[in-house]
Amino acid sequence: MHFVMKLSKLCNLRCNYCYEYEELDNKERMPLEGLDFFFRNLAIYLKSQPVENRVVNFILHGGEALLLPHSYLRAFREIQKKYLDSAGLEYTNGVQSNLVQISDATLDLLEELEISLGMSFDVFGNQRIDIKGKDSQDRVLDNMQRLIDRNIPFAAIMVLHGANINHVLPTYEFYNDLHISYRMLPIFSHTNPPPRVEPILVSHEQTLKALQEVAKAQFAQPTNIKVLPIWDYFKAAVRYLAGGQKTIYNPQTEEWAYIVNTNGDVYSHGDAYSADGLMGNIFRQSLTEIRQSAEYEHTISVRQSRSENCHSCSFYGYCNQLPIAEAISSERVYDENGKLECTIAKPMIQFMINQIEQSDSGKLLLNNFDSSSDLENQMIPS
Repeated sequence: MHFVMKLSKLCNLRCNYCYEYEELDNKERMPLEGLDFFFRNLAIYLKSQPVENRVVNFILHGGEALLLPHSYLRAFREIQKKYLDSAGLEYTNGVQSNLVQISDATLDLLEELEISLGMSFDVFGNQRIDIKGKDSQDRVLDNMQRLIDRNIPFAAIMVLHGANINHVLPTYEFYNDLHISYRMLPIFSHTNPPPRVEPILVSHEQTLKALQEVAKAQFAQPTNIKVLPIWDYFKAAVRYLAGGQKTIYNPQTEEWAYIVNTNGDVYSHGDAYSADGLMGNIFRQSLTEIRQSAEYEHTISVRQSRSENCHSCSFYGYCNQLPIAEAISSERVYDENGKLECTIAKPMIQFMINQIEQSDSGKLLLNNFDSSSDLENQMIPS
């Protein structure tokens, strides 16, 4: 279970493709009293759940969450400890940063507070510009080197867009040489894109081709890293070939991800910031109350309706169904009869099956796969 916590929308960059673009100068932050209410009630909810459903992963998001005062981040952790640690609950914290402005004091703080670090860096494309319109590339590279020198582990997100889609292999080589796993996040994740975004949009077909290029590179020679979502498709292919245990996504049993806006409004991933995804408000309602509400039942119905399209798929249960159940609006493609199509995950899983069957290294990976751990059916929200 993941909680993507939008602590503040304030940011020191103005990336052209950012879906929070209009709010990046907003200094509002999650109120500590609201967080106290949330964590107090979350602890009660988790203690009522089966042990296997009690582990929570918090992703601190923005904007740029590391622009927040150190005192605020300390207070956030103190509230967590007050309720979650005292209840003996297991959880993790990670923060997503653009890595443009990060001091040694901040790095020390993250280590002290046990908050892992993720960063966003496209390598190519020059879309990650600051408030003055200057590219942030050199500053990020310098700070990446600082992390490496300090032996601080981190992973990355690379937004796949029209200005870098022809450089997916050099991007892979960059991260692979540094032993940094990363996620390819397509920019087609936009609804009604503004003019600044239109020139760099990519289609589903372009995205599929780019993912396949990187997958081929990983099969061609030993790789040092995991590239998401390719790794998820590889695991689904292995589960299918090995006849592994099927896993059916059922948010009523356990949600994959809650997207929590700065004001406490909480949404499903696929319908974040929309009426179809609004579950309630975690600063005013307990999670138990939210999950018993009519609004929450509506979000379940919406996602179950989408998931019905997975039932006839040969990969049903081997794939985690999230690419359909939690697909955002711009990721949804419908055929002429209005049926939702799976334009990325299904062809990618089939592609991975073909690569495994045709590759000696793929067969070796299949034979050595640890079904007890490596086959865990899990994705991480971005």
